[in-house]
Order: sequence, then structure tokens, then C-alpha cells
Amino acid sequence: MTFEIAFVLVVTLVALFLLALGRFSPDLVAFGVLLVLFFARVITVEQALSGFSNQAVIAVGAILVISAGLTSTGVAAYLGAWIRRAAGNSEVRLLVLTMASVAVLSAFMNSVGACAVLLPAVVAAAREMNTPVSRVLMPLAFGSLLGAMLTLVGTPSNILAGGVLEQAGYEPLGLFEFTPFGALALLLGIGLILISRRRLLPVRSGGAQTAPPGVEHQAYRLDERLFEAAVPANSQLVGQSLLAAGIGEAFGIAVLAIERDGRLTAAPRPSELLLAGDYLLLGAREADIDRLRQVHALQVQDRVRLGADALRAGSLSMTELVLRPRSALVGQTLEAIDFRDRFGSTVLGIWRDGAPRRTRLAKLALEGGDALLVHGPPVALRQLRDSPDFVVLTEDAETPPRASRAPLAVAILVLFVLGLMLNVAPVAIMGVAAAAVMVLTGCVTMDDARSAVEWRAILLIAAMLPLAEAMQTTGTAAFLAERSTESLGTFGALPVLAGVLLLTFFFTHVMGNHVTAVLMAPLAIDAAVRMGADPRMFALGVALAATSGFATPYAHPGNLLVMGPANYRFGDFVRMGLPLGLLTLAGSFILLSLIFGV
Repeated sequence: MTFEIAFVLVVTLVALFLLALGRFSPDLVAFGVLLVLFFARVITVEQALSGFSNQAVIAVGAILVISAGLTSTGVAAYLGAWIRRAAGNSEVRLLVLTMASVAVLSAFMNSVGACAVLLPAVVAAAREMNTPVSRVLMPLAFGSLLGAMLTLVGTPSNILAGGVLEQAGYEPLGLFEFTPFGALALLLGIGLILISRRRLLPVRSGGAQTAPPGVEHQAYRLDERLFEAAVPANSQLVGQSLLAAGIGEAFGIAVLAIERDGRLTAAPRPSELLLAGDYLLLGAREADIDRLRQVHALQVQDRVRLGADALRAGSLSMTELVLRPRSALVGQTLEAIDFRDRFGSTVLGIWRDGAPRRTRLAKLALEGGDALLVHGPPVALRQLRDSPDFVVLTEDAETPPRASRAPLAVAILVLFVLGLMLNVAPVAIMGVAAAAVMVLTGCVTMDDARSAVEWRAILLIAAMLPLAEAMQTTGTAAFLAERSTESLGTFGALPVLAGVLLLTFFFTHVMGNHVTAVLMAPLAIDAAVRMGADPRMFALGVALAATSGFATPYAHPGNLLVMGPANYRFGDFVRMGLPLGLLTLAGSFILLSLIFGV
């Protein structure tokens, strides 16, 4: 082992530890790795920056824009409406149609986006047939992952594994080279879920998903944290605005509504002045109410008269939404992002870890997959629906803003696929061309196209690719491949392939599919070369195993997206996802050995 190999191994292990620890942003860790490798003179400046011009990175960004075009024109939403109609009152039919439909979408668009656009329709369909939403949202998330295995462009890990293969001097993977494996995995996944749904799919009660439309607040049990108080004439609050009074800042209490002279004002603005005789609807803990009463001489009422229904006064309404796992708002507080002024609505509760949070929400850091109960005027709720940071759980009855261009979006997608099938140009060029046509034809605006690109994921991939190159140029990948073939290679290529699949499956649950594909592909290709096996078989195996992140909610953003609305626990994903992951791995292993004749 040379010093360079040892150094790259240490850097890789430290990066894996930091990624698994989760205390630092993955893209920050990736940039740290890039800089350490450069200043240690392991890679040149050209190699350090090569990831930013890599075809795989450009292709991933272009696919995200194409996904935005399919979403904004209502193509994906139309599929969701069809699921509702076709499912009827059959839970089995709903599960099959949900998984098949999201898989078809995920084969050609971002899998998280496919999951997000179908989420409201699937929730509505489950509620209509009185099926627990927790029984259908996990199949939705898993279907999006299974569909990502169907094509080269289904997920970045497929593109990345193909890119590493091409960089090593081999023919790149084709668009539909994944299809037999993805189709088998999808059939196995649907079959397993149908057979084991009564034993392995959880039935959660009391979650955010249990309330029918119109009474969403019942699931959050707002009444348990509601108090009502009158403002006496001698109170220090008289004549002060809500902002100046500091009721929220000093006491952690939310003023949800004010009744004055028989008129109710829900969600009063911070500039609202308090007057003697005002009747306040407050959201708080009892201890905070006691402190407020002592300081400001409020007359707290023994009996709640207005209740949560008062929050629907006038044109205001409530809705549930989910924070997207890769949103820039993750880790920030409602106070820091100024949620009330930014979105014109108020957060009444946050569902997390199987329970609602209803007080002191302003200083609570948001997490990906949080379900939020918000209320506000229709225009504010439309703004939330259009925001790239949230998925609204209630279906939108309005026609998508660019619905007339839906046929154009479908035509562009078909031409994109045909171009790849006919090898007109590499996937990156075809992707950029399709994305540009989406913008030029008005299927998606330029602003929406910029918002659709997940820049943190792009930067993560671009910064990690130099590590893959360093593993190859320093001989680290060859060193690891030699050690693995020494122990398993005497039994032939199949035991080594099985080891690669299992190791990749483990890593994807620790650090995500992007990083896993970048790290494992060079090792797998070198192992194949040393044994005289086909490198394409091993690259395909890495891509398929890296997409099998079923066993934890943190392995893939699609899992996190459904965790809040369905009130899932960590163990729910292990119980259903682990057997599904191992089953699809076994199917991929058998099919790889048959197709490549090993």
C-alpha cells in the first residue's frame, strides 16, 4: 500500500463518518474532501474541477427541469386524478395503480417530484375508501424508487454509475439497459406489498392523515392547547400592538384570533392593537398562560367558547402541507424565515415523530418531511401550493397554469427518449436540449426551471466525483478490488458481485445513493476487470443497489416526504423496506448472472 492509497482511504473513511454523523451538510463534506485532496496534491486543479463539467452532473440538472415541465403542465397531476377514478373502492387496485403510476413517472422524471405530485391524489383516494393513509403512502414512496430503476435517467445514481463506466474507457450504459432489472424489481415489489400488506404495512391512528377534509385540525388536537382570555381595562396590553406586547416572544403564546364587538378576526397581524374588552383565542401551554395572566392581568376563561372552528372565520381556511426533504428551509425556524409575512399564513401545528407540536412553534427548527397545519386566506394557500418548498396534501381543484401545453410537454419527453434510443447525442446534450425546449415553448418558466434544479444535490455530486477519480488514479480502487477478489474471487465472479451489491445496499442507507454510486462504481469496475468479468455487469449492479434505499426513512427523500403525513416510525421502514430491498437485490443478482452469462 502506497502513501497516496493510504491517504485517500483515510479521507474516504472520514468523509463516510461525517456523512453518517449527519451534523454537517453533505455538500459541505464533499467540498471539504475536494479541497483536502487538492491541497495534498493527490489531484490536479483540472481534476478537482472536473466534476462541475461532468456529463452526469449536467444530465441530472436537465432531468430536473424536464420534471418541472411535466409537473407545471399538469401531466403528472392528470395521472393522479386517473388513479382516483380507476381505483374505485379497492385497496388492492389502489396499491397496484399507485406503485405502477409513480414508477412510470419516476422512470423519466425526478422520483421525489413524481412522489410529490401524486401524494395529494393518493391521500384523497385513501380517504374516500376509508383506508388508512399509512397503508398507501409507503407503497407510493417505494414505487418511486422501483421506477427509478427502469431507465438510465430514472435517478442520478444510474447516470453516475454509467458516467464512471464511460470514464474508465467502456461503452456507456444505454437508456433502457436498466429496464429488465427495473421491471423485475417493480413486479417483485408490488407482489411483496400485496402479499404482506396486512402484516407489514403499518396502520397508524391519530396521525395527520386521519382527519377528513374540512376538519384537519382534529388530528392535531388543537383544542388541547387552546385558551381564551379577556383583556381588562387595567391591563398593560391595552393600546399595544401584538408585536410590541411581545406575547409570542416573551411567553411563547400565539394569538390566533381576536373577538371585538361581536366581530371575529382570525390570524391577526402583528400590527393589530389590543383594546380593553378584547376576547383572545390563544395557543399555549398552561404554564405559559399562567405567567401571562400574572404579568398582564388577563382574565382567562374557564370554558372555551370560540374553539378551533373560529380559525375558519371569514374567508380563512386550513390545509395540511409537507416540507420537502431537500428544501432550503430545512433546519431553519419559522421565526427565522418570517413564515407569516413571507407566506401570508399561520402555522397552527407541526406533526413530527408521531405527535403534534402546537406551542412554541416559532423557534422550532423545521425538518424534512414535517407535516404542517396552516391557515390563511385562499391567496396565501395558493402561494404555498406554488412554492417549491412544500407539498400541499389537499388536491388542487384549479387547472394548472400551463395545462394547455401538456401535449407539448409529453411530445418533448417522447422526443428526448427517442433521441437517446437512437444515440443522436449523449444524455447530457439531449437533456439540455429537452430542458431548453421546455422553457422556450412555455411548458416551464425560466424562474421555475432554476428553482427545479436541486443545487445542493448538484454541488454534492460535482464535488464528490473528484474523489472517484482520485480512487482510480492513485490505485485505491484497484487496491480495494484486489483485496476483495483475493478473498472471494477464488469462488468466481458471482460471490464478488453479491458482495458488491450488499455493500452498496448498506452504504446507500448510510450516505445516500449519489455518494454511494460515486464511491462504489470505481471499486466494482476494477474488481470486474481483475476477474475478467464484464465491468458493465458490476456497474449496473452498483446502480441498482444504490437505488434500493427502502429500509430507512433517511435513505431517500421520497421516504421522508411521506413520513409526516402517514405518521410513520423509523421501524416501519425497516420492517417493510428491508425484506423488499433484499428481495430486489436477489432479483437483480439472478438477472445479472443470466443476462451476462456468468
